Amino acid sequence: MDGHNSGKPTDLTRRRVLAGLAASAGAVGMGGCSNQANSSAVSALAKAVAKSAAAPPALPEPSSCGIDHIVVVMMENRSFDHFLGWVPGANGRQAGQTFHDANGNPQQTHRLVPDWQGCGLADPPHGYYDGRIDVNGGKMDGFLHAESTGDTFPVGYYTADDLPFYAGCAQKWTICDSYHSGILASTQPNRMYIHCGQTDRTTTGSGLPATSTLPTIWDAASAAGVKAGYYFNNLPYTAIWDAKYLGITKLYSQFAIDAAAGNLPSISYVDPFFYESGLDDLCNDDHPFADVRNGQAFLNGIYDTLRSAPTWGKTLMVVCYDEWGGFFDHVVPPYMPVSGVERNVVGNDGQLGIRVPCILIGPRAKQGHVDSTLFEPNSILKFMEWRWNLTPLGVRSAVTNNIAYALDFSDSPRTDAPAFSVPANVLNSEICAFVSSSSNSSSGAGGASSSSGSSTSNAAVARNSASSRLLTPSMAEHAHEVQMLQQKARLAGFRW
Repeated sequence: MDGHNSGKPTDLTRRRVLAGLAASAGAVGMGGCSNQANSSAVSALAKAVAKSAAAPPALPEPSSCGIDHIVVVMMENRSFDHFLGWVPGANGRQAGQTFHDANGNPQQTHRLVPDWQGCGLADPPHGYYDGRIDVNGGKMDGFLHAESTGDTFPVGYYTADDLPFYAGCAQKWTICDSYHSGILASTQPNRMYIHCGQTDRTTTGSGLPATSTLPTIWDAASAAGVKAGYYFNNLPYTAIWDAKYLGITKLYSQFAIDAAAGNLPSISYVDPFFYESGLDDLCNDDHPFADVRNGQAFLNGIYDTLRSAPTWGKTLMVVCYDEWGGFFDHVVPPYMPVSGVERNVVGNDGQLGIRVPCILIGPRAKQGHVDSTLFEPNSILKFMEWRWNLTPLGVRSAVTNNIAYALDFSDSPRTDAPAFSVPANVLNSEICAFVSSSSNSSSGAGGASSSSGSSTSNAAVARNSASSRLLTPSMAEHAHEVQMLQQKARLAGFRW
């Protein structure tokens, strides 16, 4: 198959996808949830099977598709129902759902506002085995399995009124309601998928992250002579490969400069300010305890930068999430192929992660559209492989649906780029907790070494000193994971 010209799976690999979907539908059919919920879940999977079985839409020649720049923004730890279950026409559920806690007591889904952060609550479990408990053989009812009595954070949700950037996107751009993360596991394995199309780990780990030797989209772009760049705030994920990608890794402040000058690479990844204890008012990655309003402001800022850039007419912006973060969703994640090494050595069974938000923005994106094609991180990589004739990454490349299938190539590109009313970063977000005074000092020095970052952090500490408290164990673990990757980055020569 010539992936450069067609971007379409072969019949054999398409049958494998259908087999994975059918297996997921079978798991739902054998589950013990209520008949009504079970019927709805089977119906949703049946639609996914039918859509995947249909011939994919014809794509233009890659060089004439009208997209010369792709900007991928991967946020953190939110599920589709939890964040976008309100989208009109989407396969979403929010109010009126019941889940049983660890004591067997029924708990209702509920709107989280005015809680924008989840301060004092546990970081919902979202590891490899936690995910399988959440899915529970297709019942999708295990989201409260490890929460303390009264902690119903995992079954809370936000609405359109709470997420103004996404509310604007639902009206003006394309929402993908069948996008799953690459692996039913935590952050690092899933971020490997957006860089590599596969993973060499199933856990984030507790010490310095292991250096990866997997080939990446950066390697594929370099080999093809395609310009690519990675922009970061306080945590360069490219450090997983030590100093290999130091030359293409830039501070986020450079992103607006490059965009305004028309110098954005063909392929750009932009990462948010990841969660750090004591810097809650700077965090905008959407990982608890970051204020979700700051995530909306961050995304809107990228959108404003791009729509004002001279390259906007040929740009595609993709917003996605690394994984579900332990939050509720009702769609059973299907299985997709993994390599023998990933299955037998790494230990990944091939089940995709629970659905997460994915939004397509740009002149080729459809207005107010919900696309239900099965997508996952390799779908984004598949677009890059198709557009720039890159070497495929991982075994799923031959199987996955190209994200281009959700775009509109049948008409002239759109010329509108509406502004959204999204408040700026919330500087009075609560400082939820500190590991300790010494840990917080270390975190501040490492995570925001600039003077402006330190001064903002000190002001935030002063505002909240009366109510500061210890991190919950799960959040202390997450803060430690961030610090370990920051330490690895500094050892490799990254500076911020």
